[in-house]
Amino acid sequence: MSNLHLDPARKGQFGETGIFVRALDGTAWVSTDIADLDRESLIEWLQSGANNTRAENVVAMLLGHGVQT
Repeated sequence: MSNLHLDPARKGQFGETGIFVRALDGTAWVSTDIADLDRESLIEWLQSGANNTRAENVVAMLLGHGVQT
């Protein structure tokens, strides 16, 4: 997985999911909510989970279901 990047236009505009990742904000590394990532970084991060487990768990968490291990 390459470096994740914040989208300055999204930063703080869409609430929080409570799911935090490390990403680049310009040239500085920050801990940020996945809601603040640019589209390409979000898709890359979701697809980096084995067999789409990460994407499935994120959607389940956002909809109030537990995380399946």
